[in-house]
Amino acid sequence: MNWYVLFAMTGYEHQLAGVISRIWRIDGLRPFVPMYDSRFRKSGSILEEKKRLIPGYVFLESKADSLEFYSLVRPLIWQTEKALKLLRYGRTSDDFRFDMKAADCEFLQKFFNDEYCVEMSQGYMEGNSVIITDGPMVGREGIIKRLYRRKMEAVVEAPFMGTIRQMTVGLEIVKKME
Repeated sequence: MNWYVLFAMTGYEHQLAGVISRIWRIDGLRPFVPMYDSRFRKSGSILEEKKRLIPGYVFLESKADSLEFYSLVRPLIWQTEKALKLLRYGRTSDDFRFDMKAADCEFLQKFFNDEYCVEMSQGYMEGNSVIITDGPMVGREGIIKRLYRRKMEAVVEAPFMGTIRQMTVGLEIVKKME
């Protein structure tokens, strides 16, 4: 299966994914919005919610190859409200490619559960370093760029359509050791 990325109006990702699954009649097409589990404190209690992993993007999973998919989807994008454009690699016709590279897909798939959601990770701090003990971030401490302990979130860097993109994921620091 190939993954494609549709640039959408921020805040309308789920609405657009619903419209795509209802109206676009492409065999084997599955739209999804990657999410992550988040916990936060409010009035002394811990609440949970799901947030968008990459705001402004809807992912499309399809069996079609890059150029075939583009020819099917291009007229539909113009007719669909809130869909702006299909992301691609390269600027010239020689390296024209719309599907995500296998390495980028594989990197993201290792984080996702069956519902394309990054579950909450847990860990502890030892001095200034973070050690992850549970969740999809185990063994990937090196990609953490910022840590927000009170928000229970971490900013990580991941490959995304030919660039390195910062994404926020849920990370609870259980304790801090000296």
